[in-house]
Amino acid sequence: MVTQNALLGVLVVLIIVAGVVGYFAGSAVAPPKVVTSTVTVAPSVITTTVTLTTTTTITVTPTAILTPTPTRTITPPPSTPPPYWPKEIVIKVGGIGGAWYPIGAGLGDLISKQLKVRATVQPGGSGPNILATSKDEADIVMAYAWQSAVAKDPTAAKDYWGEVINFSNVKLLAGGLYSQYFHAVKRPGFPASNFNELADMVKRGMRVAIGTNIRGTAEEYTTRVLLARYGVTYDDIRKAGGTVFLGSHTDIVQMMREGKIDVYIAFGGIGYSAMVEADTTMNLEPFYLTKEDIDYMTSKYGFKLAYIPKGSYRWVKEDYPSLVDYPVFLCRAGLPEDFIYQVARLLDENKSYIAAAAKYFEEFDPSKAWQLGGLWELHPGAAKYYKDKGYMP
Repeated sequence: MVTQNALLGVLVVLIIVAGVVGYFAGSAVAPPKVVTSTVTVAPSVITTTVTLTTTTTITVTPTAILTPTPTRTITPPPSTPPPYWPKEIVIKVGGIGGAWYPIGAGLGDLISKQLKVRATVQPGGSGPNILATSKDEADIVMAYAWQSAVAKDPTAAKDYWGEVINFSNVKLLAGGLYSQYFHAVKRPGFPASNFNELADMVKRGMRVAIGTNIRGTAEEYTTRVLLARYGVTYDDIRKAGGTVFLGSHTDIVQMMREGKIDVYIAFGGIGYSAMVEADTTMNLEPFYLTKEDIDYMTSKYGFKLAYIPKGSYRWVKEDYPSLVDYPVFLCRAGLPEDFIYQVARLLDENKSYIAAAAKYFEEFDPSKAWQLGGLWELHPGAAKYYKDKGYMP
C-alpha cells in the first residue's frame, strides 16, 4: 500500500513538472528557473526538485540600406542650336501698350540672345493667338487659362472662333504668369456706369462709343457676352449712331482723350502701361461690373472675383470689384522637346529680367507654372524641365 502511494506521489509530481515545462516553453522571455514542488502522500512525504532551463530565440531583421535619391540636374543649352531647331520663331502677345507686350518682348529677347534662335514678337490677342497656334501660324503665344475650356469644347469653340480648334496642337509652356484684372473706365459725366445701363441707352437710340481690344481677346469677349445678356449687340450700338472700336490699348486711350470713346474696357495687370497713361492724362470714372455680371462670368467661364485695391489708380476711390484670370504661355505641339525645355528654363531663371520691364510679372511663380494652365496640356519639353527642376512630381 505504501508502495502504491509512493508511486502515486511520483506520478503526481511528473504531471506537475510536465505542466511547468509547458508553461515556460510558451514564454517569450524565459530565463533559467528553479521550481520546487512538494507533494504529500500519506503516510509518506516525497519532495522533488526540478531545475528548468529555457532558451529565448531573438530574430534580428537587418536594416534596409536606402538608395540615395539621384540629384536632379538641369540640361544646359547647347553651344549652337541643333539643326532640327527652328531658325526663327513668331511670338504673338497682346496689343502694343498692353500688359502682355513687354513680357513677350522680354522672352523673345532671351531666346534670341541665349538660344540663338531669332524671335519676332507680334501684337495679337488671346483668342486669335490660340487660333494661330492651332494652325501652326505662331510658335509661342500668350492667352488665358479660362480659354482652354472653350477651345476644348467643339461647340463653344465654333461659337467663339467661328471654327473648331485643333486643341491637341496647342500646348502649355507656362501658366500663372500673373493675375490679370478686368478694368473699365468712362469719361466723367457719361450717364451709364455698367453694362445694363449702357444697353438701356442703346435700346433708347442713344449714342455710345466703346473701345476694347481686338475680337477674341478676354476683354472683347467679356464685353460682347455681357452686352448680349442685356439684349444688345455691336450692330445695335452702330445702328444707334454709336461706335465699337476694337484695337490697341494705346489707340483707345488716345481716342478717349479726343472724346471719341466713352468707355474703355480692358484686362491687365494692376498698373499696366496704357491704363496708367489714361489715368495720369485724363480724369476718369469707374465703369462697374454688377454682382450679376460677376456671378455669370465666374460660374460660366471660371473667372475669379477679385478687387483692384483703393488707390491703385486715381479713379479707384474704393476697392473696385473685378474679374481675375491667369495669362499663360502656349506653344505649338510640334516644337522640339529640348527647345521648349530651354524656353521653360529661360522663364524660370530670368524672371527678374522680364519683370524689370513688366512689374506685374514679379507675381510669376515658376514652381507653379505647370499647375495654373487650366485645361491646356503641358508640352513634353516643359514637363521635363519642371520635373528636372523638382517642381513637378
